[in-house]
Amino acid sequence: MADGRRLMMDREQTGVETMRQLASCTVALTLTLAVSVSAQVLRTVEDEVVAGDEAARQVEQQMGLYRAETTEEYVREIGERLVSGLGPSPYTFTFQVVDQSVPNAFALPGGHIYVSRGLVMLANSEDEIAGVLGHEISHVTQRHSARQSRRAILPTLLAVPGAVVGGVVSEDLGTLMNAPIMAVGKVSLSRYGRGQEREADELGMALAARSGYEPRALAVILTQLERDVAALTGETRKASFFDSHPTTPKRVQGIDKGAAKIQRNPQPALAADQADFLGRLDGLHSGDNPAQGLFRDQQFLHPDLNFTITFPDSWKTVNNPSVVGAVAPGKEALAALGVVGEAEDPTELGRAFVAKLAEKYRTTPTEARAVEVGKWPGYLVTLTEGSGRSAANLHYLWVTIGDVTFQLIAAGPETARPTLREIALSLRPLTPQERASITAKRLRIVTADDDETLATLGPRAANVWSESYTALVNNLPAGKPLDDGLLIKIAREEAH
Repeated sequence: MADGRRLMMDREQTGVETMRQLASCTVALTLTLAVSVSAQVLRTVEDEVVAGDEAARQVEQQMGLYRAETTEEYVREIGERLVSGLGPSPYTFTFQVVDQSVPNAFALPGGHIYVSRGLVMLANSEDEIAGVLGHEISHVTQRHSARQSRRAILPTLLAVPGAVVGGVVSEDLGTLMNAPIMAVGKVSLSRYGRGQEREADELGMALAARSGYEPRALAVILTQLERDVAALTGETRKASFFDSHPTTPKRVQGIDKGAAKIQRNPQPALAADQADFLGRLDGLHSGDNPAQGLFRDQQFLHPDLNFTITFPDSWKTVNNPSVVGAVAPGKEALAALGVVGEAEDPTELGRAFVAKLAEKYRTTPTEARAVEVGKWPGYLVTLTEGSGRSAANLHYLWVTIGDVTFQLIAAGPETARPTLREIALSLRPLTPQERASITAKRLRIVTADDDETLATLGPRAANVWSESYTALVNNLPAGKPLDDGLLIKIAREEAH
């Protein structure tokens, strides 16, 4: 979950990987947050712009934008140079970096282009980044997403038996996640066909070449991406570039052949040299970004907001910029913690909630009282929802931490009452030891010594990547001596 202060300043932050089917049975709540375009065909540019703007809000809320000014500006400048080579266009393009460690890139209708920090980290030249951006720009100009909007949409409706669960809980969860739950659909980014990929490859390379970039660099970065995905085999799989961009063994060969026929417009890169290029990537997070909070087993820790909360063993956890939560194995219970807004009095919020229950649902909570969470002021409301097929137990907790107020919503069958209460009461400040233990892996640039290898450079430079992964990220053969003075990307474990 992102820094609460940032969320309040920019509520349009977000991901494509989120809570799925948060609860069923008593709490039959199906909630999927993903990129939604539109259920109708996007017939005009105006349709695309409206749909793309809405989808962009969802992407940024669920995935989150990555805050690294130098890298953000660099990606934007490369994109703007490419757009200048388009000629007249009805689209206004934006280029942003999303806070995702998995290499990914995608375009939304209307001109929103995103690359992940994981993809930028894999690049070894400005030409490679330009190749990816040119490819995504071409998906927009050729209206590939607009043409696929019908089959990309798989609506999911909210079905909840209890009036309070279906009304208050769904409404409040939607507010926490900055998305109207009743309108959220189970949607995926358009999966492009081979013909569309080939067209985007060809047009993207031509655009890159007109803008001064090496067209074959697209093949280089695609090969890097494939190798990275292969290196993750056996680990937890996350959405990647190839989920929406299918590839075949012949695709890179086709790019190579096509690139050979394209004449490059000689033009200096934005980065003066390799040192300048790598300097614009220096400091990128590799893996988890603690600014979003992180999980250690079932314990969630947020160093910037100084709190922790623990979810039961075997519950599936999720963390995105809007909310952190978990779902029971049978999907019969859930718990979600999100930001309400700037510091407010939890007692006033709780009492207003109790009044709403009485007025709208003629329901009285079984418990409603002020509490202390560590040294933070809070207010706890519990109630039993009996209007469904069977009773559901609900726990609401408001707590103000510094200048941010959070809301915890926990719901499940009566049998889950002790577990839900335990989750609510596990919220507490971090201990000094917990705060000090939180570190982050960051990309750093080091210089190789004469006849040094990646195996010997690693310990000297405190590189936490394996030799094989360091070779992959730098597109170098493992085991061979490095040239004296060669700049190498590594990752170091550093205090957050």
